[in-house]
Amino acid sequence: MTAETNANNAIPKITRDDDAAGSGDLVRENVARLTALFPQIMTDGKVDFDVLRQLLGDEVEEGEERYGLTWKGKRRARAFAMTPSLGTLRPAPEDSVDWDTTQNLMIEGDNLEVLKLLRRSYAGEVKLIYIDPPYNTGNDFVYTDDYKETFKNYLKTTGQVDGEGRATSTDKEGGGRFHGQWLNMIYPRLLVAAELLSDDGAIFVSIDENEIQNLRYVMDEAFGSENFVAVLSVLSNPKGRSQDKHFASNHDYVVVYSGSPLPKGAFSIAKAPEEIESNYPLEDEGGKYRLLELRNTHREFGKFNRAGMYFPLYVKRDGSVSFEKIPDAEEVYPHWEDGFEGCWTWGKEKAQAEVHFLLGKSVNGRMKIFRKGYAEDATKMLKTILTDKEFITERGQREFNALFQGKDKIFQSPKSPFLLGRLIETISKDNDIVLDFFAGSGTSGQAIMRQNALDGGRRRYILVQLPERLSDDVASEKAAAGLLASLGRPKNIAELTKERLRRAGQKIRAEHPDAKVDTGFRVYKLATSNLKPWQPDPDNLEASILDAVDNVLPNRSEHDLLVELLLKTGIDLIMPEDQRTIAGQTVHALGGGALMVCLGNVGPDDAETLGQGMADWLDELDPTQTTIYFKDVGLGTDNNRSATKANLAAILRQRHGDRIAKIASI
Repeated sequence: MTAETNANNAIPKITRDDDAAGSGDLVRENVARLTALFPQIMTDGKVDFDVLRQLLGDEVEEGEERYGLTWKGKRRARAFAMTPSLGTLRPAPEDSVDWDTTQNLMIEGDNLEVLKLLRRSYAGEVKLIYIDPPYNTGNDFVYTDDYKETFKNYLKTTGQVDGEGRATSTDKEGGGRFHGQWLNMIYPRLLVAAELLSDDGAIFVSIDENEIQNLRYVMDEAFGSENFVAVLSVLSNPKGRSQDKHFASNHDYVVVYSGSPLPKGAFSIAKAPEEIESNYPLEDEGGKYRLLELRNTHREFGKFNRAGMYFPLYVKRDGSVSFEKIPDAEEVYPHWEDGFEGCWTWGKEKAQAEVHFLLGKSVNGRMKIFRKGYAEDATKMLKTILTDKEFITERGQREFNALFQGKDKIFQSPKSPFLLGRLIETISKDNDIVLDFFAGSGTSGQAIMRQNALDGGRRRYILVQLPERLSDDVASEKAAAGLLASLGRPKNIAELTKERLRRAGQKIRAEHPDAKVDTGFRVYKLATSNLKPWQPDPDNLEASILDAVDNVLPNRSEHDLLVELLLKTGIDLIMPEDQRTIAGQTVHALGGGALMVCLGNVGPDDAETLGQGMADWLDELDPTQTTIYFKDVGLGTDNNRSATKANLAAILRQRHGDRIAKIASI
């Protein structure tokens, strides 16, 4: 069943199989983009690749031999990344902290399905992605690559349906298959994550030597080789790992890619106060500053190859600098002591615009030009080898243990929040969104809250964690399972994530009482769509048809439906919501009226009042366009449903015309 589109149905019903019920068909969107660029490639509704090859000429790579990485299952993994999810996220206010005011999200579920669901609402909106995926060291990881049975495997893995064992994707026999299955796990997730990353954003991926070379290949494909930034080496274990075979490894890696090529200095961080105090000894009305020589100090640059940066400046008797030649001013060129004709670090245009920051000083009998470098503009680039003792795994373990009264076996080897804070500091600020879809114990959430407390930022986080079961019978899981049981919470890792976030928020508020930090989070849980699939019973077709009249699953609330509509219409989950009671019905307006929803039971006599009231509210909100949804079985009764729909639609379209993008029901 698809959306009813006959002329007698003024408000068509959206079913689970309709495009509008999915998370977005990326294949269809890609075809539309190609068609917009090359309309001649479409033949009978299909892409003619022969025509596309002709249009692209020599830029098309032909033949089987080409640079890249391939493995069994790659094509299938890529295809699955482009298919929509038919799931949804169900709100869980009872698990949340400060539900009504927080901007942070913590989502339980398989991260591939969740990323797909976030695609419409957050495409191009995420400034920083940090993930610490399974390293593929030979231990099982619970992320399936069985794409046909995504939800069935998810429910089995998390204990929501009967079934023995866990759905794992590790094959410890045969290195090629082992690596291939890890790639099948990570590849589609990176492809979808690339859709979420902003052009000026970056992704940081922690990894060790087992998969770093494969990770580089797949990140080249997902984010573009031109967007590679760096591979950072992080000192994780100063003592080295004694169980290693030949060398005691003591470092991990962080692979960094950007959303698009970024300018020099894009990842620079502010200098520490002690660095400013010791390196910026001078002060004027603009603040603390130091003097930096304007002449380029590298001899590979000079008049011979930077002619536009070779010109005279003029120093007056008081040391001020002029771009124009004036009486009694000393003419100064960027010459070296041995006569080499160098160049300035600024061109003429910049020198003219900022000449008031320049001053001349005699040094050893030679006049030199200096510029004022102010502390408020002071930044530094991180080095690619990070050896700070605060970044090591042991420090991360101590920080985690401190939140749980020193117990040291609840969660093993969490990343240091101080390391993540440093990475977060490089590229994000203000109210940027930070995403971690392998959230683990929730280190990144703690790091974001702490960094906001330090620099006054308002960064938001979206954490995604599989609610992988924890067992009292497994030695490495026993302590965590016992802790959660003592708190009356389900025994899974996502519950541990939430508990850490609660405790970390309390700690940060205690340590920074004057800081305005959002330490709350909204919890959502992955579930099948609120809309029923069309599954007719051939032995009782009449009952199947009657059942399909109400296409919403039982025990799903109005709030559940509202969240699914936000995801499917591309509106931020924390978008401010207004509510009004109109004709006895609760009407929701989100995104300033971009989405308006009424999911109550509307009698035929109330349609006029409801329609006019909603139209009046839209007049006040004045959105550019709006989409309106009703609950299908709530519109009228069996005998007058069509008339009720027609009346409502006519009022709304008459009042707002083309500004209404869609009116539909679920």
